Amino acid sequence: MSETRTIVDRDGREHRFPPPLERAHRVVEGRVVTRSLEAHVVDHCNLRCAECCSLSPLLPPRFESPEALARDLARAAAVLAPAVFKLVGGEPLLHPELLELVHVARRSGIAPRVSLTTNGLLLHRMPDALWQQLDGLTISRYPRPRIPAARVAEIEAKGARFGVRINWKQQDAFVQMSRPHGPADPAETAAVYGRCWLRERCHLLRDGHFHTCTRPVHLATLHHADPRPDGLALEGCTPEGVLAYLRRETPLAACAHCAGGDAPMVPHRLLSPQDLRRDRRPRAPGGGAGSPREPA
Repeated sequence: MSETRTIVDRDGREHRFPPPLERAHRVVEGRVVTRSLEAHVVDHCNLRCAECCSLSPLLPPRFESPEALARDLARAAAVLAPAVFKLVGGEPLLHPELLELVHVARRSGIAPRVSLTTNGLLLHRMPDALWQQLDGLTISRYPRPRIPAARVAEIEAKGARFGVRINWKQQDAFVQMSRPHGPADPAETAAVYGRCWLRERCHLLRDGHFHTCTRPVHLATLHHADPRPDGLALEGCTPEGVLAYLRRETPLAACAHCAGGDAPMVPHRLLSPQDLRRDRRPRAPGGGAGSPREPA
């Protein structure tokens, strides 16, 4: 388990990592208020970062359709009120219909702010129309490849021009959430779930389901499993159902395959082709998310 660190961002604000747990959720006008909600509009990436929390180097290409996102957001907006909606990946700038996805998010009214999370390497190719639709931009900065200083200045200038808040996120180290020795025992799984901040700050929308954490979906994709048992079906869902899901004490099935958000950190590195062949492991044994799907 990592020690708590205090990080000061470029605006002088202090952030604790791992962040503190916040278990209280208000219901306002029939919707559960949350910090954020995100959709991973692609699963793949143009980088191969080891310990990527989204497992992007190990996953096949996937593109969320605007129609599917619109359906999911309509269901979510009935019971959820996130402060910000995030389009995430993988690397979302790889999506050929990214601008339309941002329009879909805007039209849904899901949140007062719409943000995009990216590594920034392709931002110079994006049209002004994309900047005009965004409220915020979180850019992960890695030791390599580095974003050139001139490009950083261009991004800052565009942010000021279009009123987009730029959040530079320095990523010199990644949390080592992978479990190389197989699933944890029930006691350890319960402990990981009990203290993990990801389930409060990484809420995910996918295929009509609300997930309290992004990891079950990506682990299930890696292991050809069904992530839906770890999520909450939004069709016909009530605020009470959302609260019960958020407050559940039973770990997610995927937690047995994850060391949690407060696991030790390791320096950032890029995977080699040999690493990728080794890390695309056979399907995990057992049941639940992160294990093989039973034949239909």
